[in-house]
Amino acid sequence: MWRAVVTLLALVLCLGSLGAALAASPPAAPEVPQLFGNFQPVPGAWSEYTVVDKHTGAKTHMRMAIVGQEGDGHWYEVLNDDGQSKNVVKMLVVGDPEDPNNIRRMILKSGDNPATEMPRDFVAMGRRMAAHMFERRSGVPAEAPPGLKAEEAGRRSVTVPAGTFSVQVHRIVDAQGKVYATYDFDPAVLPFGVVTSATEKNTMELLGHGSGATSRITETPVPLAGPPGMPTGMPRGMPPGLKEGMPAPKP
Repeated sequence: MWRAVVTLLALVLCLGSLGAALAASPPAAPEVPQLFGNFQPVPGAWSEYTVVDKHTGAKTHMRMAIVGQEGDGHWYEVLNDDGQSKNVVKMLVVGDPEDPNNIRRMILKSGDNPATEMPRDFVAMGRRMAAHMFERRSGVPAEAPPGLKAEEAGRRSVTVPAGTFSVQVHRIVDAQGKVYATYDFDPAVLPFGVVTSATEKNTMELLGHGSGATSRITETPVPLAGPPGMPTGMPRGMPPGLKEGMPAPKP
């Protein structure tokens, strides 16, 4: 059970990274987050993408949506469907969901299994695992090398299954000018503004976007308790065998 939960969390956060949050102007420190776009949590906004692995041709359908509002937070939901499995992560976030400190609640659903709500301290471990998986899948280092930055590279018109868009082109480059990723940005495409993105390993293309999104998780989630045999004093979100400072397990 716990191995499946760990894999699901890391996979969904990783795939979300391919289409999510690098602001139009990169922050001062760190220079470049791991995500693309600019998070705009408008209730009901949704966008759907095809993510393609360049080496295998494998395709994943990804849907990102703002499916509710609670106090000063928004329910941000990511669905991934690779044709064999369908996974949903629903997070109550205040601010950029890339920062785990902004995640107040997290609910997971895998296939037809019951939805489960994660302990909040599980999020930090999931983000560390997702960082390693992001690097393996995308080709953009999880720990940015010195001088990595985002830069604008002009405008262009791009046609995707969702239509034709006038976009601002962005590139992520290092100090030597090596391009790690590109993405096309249109602020009208909520919640992240991404129309296309490309790295050495993956491409992503907008299938559609709109309003009126509702959650794909309709049942009341069951709180996830710690697994049997968890050592005393270990954070609830840390499965046995994975300690602070250890590298994330390979997927």
